[in-house]
Amino acid sequence: MHPTIEYEIAKALIAGRQRQAGQAASARAVGRARRALAPRHPRPAAGLARCVLALLVPRGRASRVQSRPRAACPSAVPCPNCG
Repeated sequence: MHPTIEYEIAKALIAGRQRQAGQAASARAVGRARRALAPRHPRPAAGLARCVLALLVPRGRASRVQSRPRAACPSAVPCPNCG
């Protein structure tokens, strides 16, 4: 094959591969942008509130919320068995 033709063919192959690489890079960028816009952990409002409260309570300590007496306990004040 003539050297001039070989050079032109090589240039065309390189240009084609560069174009393919550019298209692949832009497709990856679009995929990353879509994932960045999507919420990572969609939770209902009650679940989100529980997560926030759990973060606020120091670890190793019980929360200051008083427990309600069980249905079987007739007294209004929680006894040691209920609380």
